Amino acid sequence: MKKIISLSLLFSLTLLYGQKLSDYEYVYVPAKFKDYETNQYNLNNLLKKALESKKYKVIQEEMANWPSELRQNPCKVLNAELLNDSNMFRNRVKLQFSDCQKKVVSETKGNSMLKEFDLGFQDALKQSLATIPASMPDPNLASSNIKETIKEAVPLPIDQKVVLEEKKDTPSPTVSETKKAESYTNGKVNLQKIQISKDQFILVSSSSSVPFATFKNTTKADVYRVTLENGISTLGYYENGNLVIEIPINDGNYKKEVFTAK
Repeated sequence: MKKIISLSLLFSLTLLYGQKLSDYEYVYVPAKFKDYETNQYNLNNLLKKALESKKYKVIQEEMANWPSELRQNPCKVLNAELLNDSNMFRNRVKLQFSDCQKKVVSETKGNSMLKEFDLGFQDALKQSLATIPASMPDPNLASSNIKETIKEAVPLPIDQKVVLEEKKDTPSPTVSETKKAESYTNGKVNLQKIQISKDQFILVSSSSSVPFATFKNTTKADVYRVTLENGISTLGYYENGNLVIEIPINDGNYKKEVFTAK
C-alpha cells in the first residue's frame, strides 16, 4: 500500500474568483464528464462520495428535475467537471468547479504513476480532492450571485423601432399559460422556461445548469432585455406565440433565432 501511494504525485492549484468553493452548499456532478464515458472508471460516483464526505449536497439530476428552490436560483449550485489531462507517462486529471456564470471558482490537479487506467485515474482524482475544503455555506451567496447573473445590461445597438413594430399586434401569454411549464425549441436545442420572478425568467437546457438566456422586462410589453449564456446582451420578444432572440453576428447585424412553443 505504501509503495502504491509513493507512486502518486500531487500538483494542486486553487483559483479563486470572488466566492470560495466552501461558500457553496450544492454541487452538480453530471452523469457524464466531457472527457469520459458515463461514470467511466467509477469517477462520477467517487467524486460524489468524496464531496458528500466534505458536507456538500450533490445533485446529479438534470436542471429540469432540481428542487424548485434551485431551479429558481441556479446560482446556488456549483458545477463540477473532471478533465483528462494525461500524458504518455502519467494518468492526470483536472478537477474544476464553476459558478452559474461559468467562472471557475476552484481548480485542482492530480496525477498518478499507476499505469492501469481505472486505478490510475481513481488515484489521480483522489489526489485532486486532497485540498478541497469542507462546505461552509455562505448565507449571502445566493442573493449576490443571482443579482450578478440577471443584472440589467445595456443592449447592443439595434433598430428597436423595427422590433417594436413587429411586436405591435403580438398577443401576450395568458395567465393560465404562464402557470404551466413551457418548453421551446429552435429545432436544434430544447429549452424550458423558468419564471424567476414577475419581471424576469430564464431559458434552460436539460443538459446544462447554466441558463441559455436570461430575460428581463422592459417598459414595452413582451419585449425583453436578454443576456445570453456567453454574456452578450441583446433583445428578445414574443412573436406569434414564439420567443424570438436577436442574435448578434460578426458583421454587426442581427439574425432572428425563433423558439417555437412545444
